[in-house]
Amino acid sequence: MTTQRPDIFEYRSLLFGIAYRMIGEKSEAEDIVQDVYIRWLEMDSSQVEDPRHYLMRAVTNRSINRLKILQQQRERYMGPWLPEPLTNTDLPEVTPDTGNDLSIGFLFLLEKLNPLERAIFLLRESFDVPYKELETILDIPESACRQHLHRAKEKLQKDKKRFESDVARHQELLQAFMVACVNQDQGELISLLKEDISFYADGGGKASSATKPLFGPDPVSRFILGLFRKAPTPAPLFNVLMVNGLPAIALFDAVTRAPITCICFEHEGDAIVSIYFIRNPDKLKNIRYQG
Repeated sequence: MTTQRPDIFEYRSLLFGIAYRMIGEKSEAEDIVQDVYIRWLEMDSSQVEDPRHYLMRAVTNRSINRLKILQQQRERYMGPWLPEPLTNTDLPEVTPDTGNDLSIGFLFLLEKLNPLERAIFLLRESFDVPYKELETILDIPESACRQHLHRAKEKLQKDKKRFESDVARHQELLQAFMVACVNQDQGELISLLKEDISFYADGGGKASSATKPLFGPDPVSRFILGLFRKAPTPAPLFNVLMVNGLPAIALFDAVTRAPITCICFEHEGDAIVSIYFIRNPDKLKNIRYQG
C-alpha cells in the first residue's frame, strides 16, 4: 500500500512567508520559492520523508545566500533602504495575532542582523521551529543555534518591544496624523510623536525623499508638513490600507491613480515612535488605489 504524497503547493504561503521575511522584497521572495519548486519537480522526490521540512530548508538556505548579496547592494543604496510594502491580500497568512512580525518597521529592524541570525530568529520566533529541526535546516548544532538566537535578541532587544501594536489604536493615530498633516498643524502633529521619534524615507534615487534619517519631533514634523505643503495639484488621493498587517496611508496621483507614497509607522502606547515614507516607485507596484 502506497502512502499518499502531500500536495507540495499547499506550502507556498509558508515558504513565501519565510522568504519575504528574510529578504523584504516580494519578487525576490517569489523567485526563491519558484526556484525551490522547480528543483523539487526536477528531482526524484520519492526518497524525501518530510517534504515540508525539505522545502523549508531549501527556501531558508537560498534566502540566506541571496540576502548576503542583497545586503552588500543595500550598502550602496541611495538613502535608507526600506522593505517593499505589501497589502494583506498579498500576505494571506496575516491575522490579528501574526501581523507584528511583518510590519515595515519590524522588517527594517531585522536589517541589523546578519543572514544566519535573521533566519534563526525568524524560524524560532515567527514560525516556532524547534531547535532540533533548526539543526537539520541549517546544518549547525543546536548549541550554535541558541548562541545565534541570543545574539540576535541582544541586537534587537532595545527596539523589539515597540512592535507589539494595538491595531485599533494604530488606526486612531493614523487618522489623527492625516488630519494634522492636511491641516498643517505642527502642534497637533508633535503631540502624536514620541520624544525619540525617528523618520525614514526611501526614494531609491527615483523619487524625492530625505536621504538621511531624521530624529526628534521638531525636525520630523517640519519635514513631513513640508512634504504635504508641496503636494502636487490636483491634490493626491489617499486610501487607508492594511499594509504588512497594520493600517497605513497610501497617496495616489489624482489623475493617473499611480501610487506616490506609502506611509507606515509604528506606535508605542499613545504615541508614534517611527515613521516610514516609501516613495521608490519600484516598491509601490503592489499598492493599488481602491475607490
